[in-house]
Amino acid sequence: MTYHYNNVYINSKYSLLASTKYSPIIKDNVDKCMDDYYMGEKTIELAESKYQETTIKGLLNKNKLLSNEIDVLISGDLQNQILSSTLASSKFKIPTLGIYSACASFIEGLIIGSTLIDKNENQKAIISTSSHNLVSEKQFRFPIEYGAVRKRVNTCTATGSISTLLSNQKSNIKVESSTIGFVTQTNHKDANDMGSAMAPSCAEVLFKHLNETNRKPDYYDLILTGDLGEYGTKIMKLYFKKKSNYDLKNVIDSGSIFYKEENVYAGASGPACLPLTLFDYILKQNKYKKILLIATGSMHSVVSTNLKVPIPSISHAVSLEVS
Repeated sequence: MTYHYNNVYINSKYSLLASTKYSPIIKDNVDKCMDDYYMGEKTIELAESKYQETTIKGLLNKNKLLSNEIDVLISGDLQNQILSSTLASSKFKIPTLGIYSACASFIEGLIIGSTLIDKNENQKAIISTSSHNLVSEKQFRFPIEYGAVRKRVNTCTATGSISTLLSNQKSNIKVESSTIGFVTQTNHKDANDMGSAMAPSCAEVLFKHLNETNRKPDYYDLILTGDLGEYGTKIMKLYFKKKSNYDLKNVIDSGSIFYKEENVYAGASGPACLPLTLFDYILKQNKYKKILLIATGSMHSVVSTNLKVPIPSISHAVSLEVS
């Protein structure tokens, strides 16, 4: 289903990048930049929660807002039972919705927040997410310190957090529409290769969005995908061409450009990957006026991997108009 919005805007963001070594295109524009996997906490899991707490607090301070002036906080991450988000939100007395679409969680949050705000006047929402490479590797594959051999199709999770303020107060970034995707599942079972698993869902929601809005791909100056990586992006383009007979020439994958130095395999991943790329790289260029965001989520878990079931994936789309 595609929703059209009349009065929803992204007013502000506060971003944090916690691993800068391989991210030159992002690090110069984030609000807080550091190389700190622990941030004074005893564990990496607690550190990720601190990242998200920091961006929420930073966003409130940046906009001179108090917690009681926010109507809803919508947040999600990759930790089991979205632990990072729940611990961070416990620091603020804000009505909270915890969400999970894996690496598509931020865009799911934008869709929910935009739908709530468009129906009500004078509403403010914070959409927040985080990811941590050490946490994700430990949870989904092997702890980094094991030194396990990685495959070329592996991605490296972006380590950081971002929170955005959404309201009906006009700004230069309007949320124009959104399309909710559906879960797709092929016979792909390799949890190391999330890009291949997510590519069909990305192509499907793009096709759905264009069909329901009666648009062509070139209506958008840019189609910014989430974290398909180098190989998943190629698969997505082939899949879409077979389904629609269109060659996609205006696609940039956040995961494919997030890292620019040394050996990072297929690129970046994580729910923070797309929004950090969008706000701290793409929008800074002031060259794209109509942007379609397609976040991609690999919905596998430790349980599904042990059961050896094919990986489900989900993608959601949000259309932005930038003035």
